[in-house]
Amino acid sequence: MKHRLKRLDRKTVYEGAVVDFCKDKVLLPDGVIQDWDFIHHKKGGGACVVPVLPDGNILMIRQFRPAIGEETIELPAGARDTENEDGIETAKRELLEETGYMAEKWTFLSRIRTAVAWCDEFTDIYLAENLVKKAEQNLDEAEEIKVIEIELKDALHDIYAGKQQDAKTVAGLLAYSAGLLEG
Repeated sequence: MKHRLKRLDRKTVYEGAVVDFCKDKVLLPDGVIQDWDFIHHKKGGGACVVPVLPDGNILMIRQFRPAIGEETIELPAGARDTENEDGIETAKRELLEETGYMAEKWTFLSRIRTAVAWCDEFTDIYLAENLVKKAEQNLDEAEEIKVIEIELKDALHDIYAGKQQDAKTVAGLLAYSAGLLEG
């Protein structure tokens, strides 16, 4: 497919700790040149975990998110430590830090792109099974996380009712439940 949009230039207008804010100069199909906003994630992205307990419940976290001014219920997740860190290593670290659990079995489920129109961030999603409680939470200074268990049917209900809006959590739960249907 021949692409009719063309990026002519990219300038970083602000360097943040985690992301850079850029202005792209884009040539449109009609010949008009426009400036478009773009966000570059410095480490590429992160990983998200669907931790399934032996009884089938999903281990999730409750935390306040200042960006939206609300408390959320999410799957454990976090950013890679370095640009070259493997997603499975990120997933293992985040599960242990945020919940105190480790998993004996890991399965890659999917990769999502956060917002392909204006951001290059991605999240690798993994299924974690055969969970074992190994430690207490080891949270970052800014984290205040409560670990909770939710039945899959209740988590899916929250998605379809519009209550669950966290993209990585929606994608992770739906990828996991789709795998159950195939299995």
